[in-house]
Amino acid sequence: MTTGTITRYDAVKYKTPTGPQLTCKGWIQEAALRMLLNNLNPDVAERPDDLIVYGGRGKA
Repeated sequence: MTTGTITRYDAVKYKTPTGPQLTCKGWIQEAALRMLLNNLNPDVAERPDDLIVYGGRGKA
């Protein structure tokens, strides 16, 4: 059973990289990482503190 502790992510630590510089092995991996980080980025995410993610059909 969990203790109920909520862990918050550090928005500064996980800033979405921009531009042509790779931070992963290749562009396919980089694309997946950037899409994930965009969901956490307060500059572009709809509700980053609530970690709400909407898919193509409006479901997560």
